[in-house]
Amino acid sequence: LLNCVRVLARLIPFVYEARSDGSTIEDIVLWTQRPRPGSGADYSLGKQLVSATIDLLFTSGFTVPQATVGEDTAVRYTIWENGVGQTSSLGSSKENVSNRIEVLRLLLVLCCKTMYVPPARSVAIANRALHTIAYNANKKMVLCLLCSLLNTSLKEHSQGWAIPYRNSTAINPADELTLHAMQALFIMLEYQTPETKGGQSSDAVSDATSAEESNANTPSMVLVTGTETGTQNLFRVFVSKLHRQQEFDYLIGNIMRLLEETMRSNLSILASVTKQPTRHVMPQEATILLWLLLENNSLFKEYVVDHNRSLRLFSVLLYFMLNGYTDPAQSGMVRTISHILHYLSEDGQFATRLMQPFDQSILPSQMRIVDASLTHADFMINTAFTLLCSSKPYLVPVYSNLLLLVRNVSPYLTQISQMTADKLLSLFDIISSPAFVISEPYHVRWLIYLIEVFDYVVHYRAIDNPHLMYSMVKARSCFVRLKAFDLDKAKGELAALREKKSKSDATRTIGSLGAKADAASVTPVPSLATLKPDDSSEGAASPALSDKARGKRPDPGPASTSDTREQATTSTAPKQASPGQFQPSTEWVFSWLPDLPLDPIIAVLDALSVHVDRISNDVQRSAELAHPTEPIPSESGKSNLEPDQSDTKPADQSDTKPADQTSTEPIATVDPTLAIIHWLSSNAMTQAMPDLEDSMPEIRPRLQGMSPALVVWFKSLLWSMVYSSGVKPFGIWKNTHVRLFVIKSSQ
Repeated sequence: LLNCVRVLARLIPFVYEARSDGSTIEDIVLWTQRPRPGSGADYSLGKQLVSATIDLLFTSGFTVPQATVGEDTAVRYTIWENGVGQTSSLGSSKENVSNRIEVLRLLLVLCCKTMYVPPARSVAIANRALHTIAYNANKKMVLCLLCSLLNTSLKEHSQGWAIPYRNSTAINPADELTLHAMQALFIMLEYQTPETKGGQSSDAVSDATSAEESNANTPSMVLVTGTETGTQNLFRVFVSKLHRQQEFDYLIGNIMRLLEETMRSNLSILASVTKQPTRHVMPQEATILLWLLLENNSLFKEYVVDHNRSLRLFSVLLYFMLNGYTDPAQSGMVRTISHILHYLSEDGQFATRLMQPFDQSILPSQMRIVDASLTHADFMINTAFTLLCSSKPYLVPVYSNLLLLVRNVSPYLTQISQMTADKLLSLFDIISSPAFVISEPYHVRWLIYLIEVFDYVVHYRAIDNPHLMYSMVKARSCFVRLKAFDLDKAKGELAALREKKSKSDATRTIGSLGAKADAASVTPVPSLATLKPDDSSEGAASPALSDKARGKRPDPGPASTSDTREQATTSTAPKQASPGQFQPSTEWVFSWLPDLPLDPIIAVLDALSVHVDRISNDVQRSAELAHPTEPIPSESGKSNLEPDQSDTKPADQSDTKPADQTSTEPIATVDPTLAIIHWLSSNAMTQAMPDLEDSMPEIRPRLQGMSPALVVWFKSLLWSMVYSSGVKPFGIWKNTHVRLFVIKSSQ
């Protein structure tokens, strides 16, 4: 029997593979209705194979312990391990575990049709084998299979006091079973039947209910009882109905264990010798399971948000983002975590909890930030800044989730540190630059998310974030520049950047990966790779806006009244844009620019800048009165002004003088930051702000939607994991042409 299972696992991929003319033999071999010998009913080989494989997973004496006297000796639908739906384990033998591995591998192969479908068609073409399992009307079978896979995936394999070191290339059967169980669970929960325009099931599965399904009493191994298909994925249905606290405790506890075990092993001094030679359950599988549970069970999401370890989970997830963003092989895990954090940020209670102090002791030294007052929100913004500044092309899909995460949390931000505020404004300085805005169409979405962050802070959390308000006042010219956005000038800046860097190699930037997969060249945009936290500082005061700049619509004139700074680094690009590159138009600009809530933000910054200037002058004047100026030699009288306070030096003062001359300079210059921060956190600041009642935005999170592109990416991620776990040790998909994803050599 095992040899038959292994042979089928090697042959079936060739059945799904498309031939040179685009046709397949799948329909002929697996899904053609044939008359069953000895009866008038028809059957298909594909359904029989799927049904027999499911039965093999619960066959007494093969994959489950031998049945006791009085029980059905053929098939025992029971849960393998304790956990969800089961309080005790079956006590399976090593032979049972080995057989489950073989049968689960065959089950994955039977459902691998999706790997041989191009990405553009993967959502529209049904997977009949998966449909037969996930939409099965036998609820007992589905429930036992779901709980067995879930509990096996999260089972803890205790090694006692043994040193976690393995010098053998042998695969641990328990680890392999866990990996296959997770993969089978993922593809069952992810699958949904494609629908036609009329809302009905596609033709590929419309014949799921046939005459063969009426023979419910046919012996096992010929036809599973209850193979009739239903109208919904029962795996999703049963996951959505989980509600017991002990089940949620089991799920989140073991997911946290998987993540923290890997985290501790990475930080261990034995990390160089404890890495396994085979691919064990990695954080990627744990994060995917967490995302699927959150997506399919709203009660579980509420439990995670309310759980006392939710902040610990948040910190661990951020650790894996920082630990894996430099490795392209871990980009799938980083993107999965970004979706999880975005999904959790939709809950206001979770966003509020992020304002609690952050414990950096769980992080390695290279990830820690020298600031004892950091909150979880501070660390989140710093993490987003780090990933955005890395400018990795494979992280481009993650950037929207990171900015949405900051945007959803912004109505609840309190006491953001000065370092975090400076980094956030530095990020805005780059994203709001005209050349960056027009380089790709999706850059506008990033800009809108950041503008909404500042809009929420100004209206709801101004007094709670004096450091952020101070940074916004210093970066006021960035908002003015955006308000007076001019398309012609932006195009000129972008063309100048392309011309400047067309002959040199530069670091990759955020915009180096276009939204279209077939883009022929790289679009040059201002780089975040060399961005400094203080790049957005424009001084404490800036000129007030004109009445024209305060209007509801931007100035259509060709010249901009705001200051535009040239960016230091750009990316490699040809001198001329290729035909496939984005070409912005005036209509495109007016589709988003008038809707930006810039007027109330600029009005607040104008009002605050007057008082910030006054406080700065008062502090400097008090310092001069307390320390009168004295004639001192120029050699010893050099000013010790800070770089950001150099504008306090008299304009007519010469930097160099003859040695025999003397100068009258202040003995010391007092930094007005403390006084400004104190004023910005007082009621005087709220009284100085203009009336914002009419422009008060509604606190509403931007929700996460499963777009077709996201569905295709998730399918590709799951099946690439299945492919990589089966191709190396066993060569299951060797010599077949997989079309869902691209296979690259590791060399």
